[in-house]
Amino acid sequence: MNNLIQLVGEDAVTPVAALSGFPVTEEIDLLWRIGLFSSDDERNLRKLWRILKGQTDDYLDMVFGMVAAYPALATTLAAACRENLGDAVDGSTAVRSLFREWLSETCRTPREPSWLKRLYSSGSDLPSERSMETTLAKLPGFRYLIALSFPLVATLRSLLVGAGLAHQEIERMQSAFLKAVLLQVALLSKLYVREGTW
Repeated sequence: MNNLIQLVGEDAVTPVAALSGFPVTEEIDLLWRIGLFSSDDERNLRKLWRILKGQTDDYLDMVFGMVAAYPALATTLAAACRENLGDAVDGSTAVRSLFREWLSETCRTPREPSWLKRLYSSGSDLPSERSMETTLAKLPGFRYLIALSFPLVATLRSLLVGAGLAHQEIERMQSAFLKAVLLQVALLSKLYVREGTW
């Protein structure tokens, strides 16, 4: 990665700080406040997990079905899974285990996404330029992360309706889940955007 950025409207090239790794707590807290994530949202996510923990395979099957409807997305995610796990996105045990971990952490500890921290660290607090490039090569295109945010949330609805929840309760859970997913995408975006612009 280049640590020099051409400033708009200026001829000079200005050095920027080296990649700082995972965002610091203050940056994360600010994102949560800006995203209007509240203690009510945390409670709703914990309720959501109690409903979903026994249905993660059903949820993942619905997500796989949605992904399969878009060949470009299916190809991208299959390549990312093969690179990371040696498996295609076909319902393998490894993919299901990672999905279950992501869902559990998103619902139970949304402010401490350890799976996301692992993407940044790869064994150290300040990943090298080479390890960051390797990490990015394993991730799907950023546009897919943004585009998938709402469908991941909307897909939950049938499982929540099947649990016999009231409409308002479903709305609160989906809203909390969408906020958590979007804030994760905001944290992931630091891996994708040019240094100094995050």
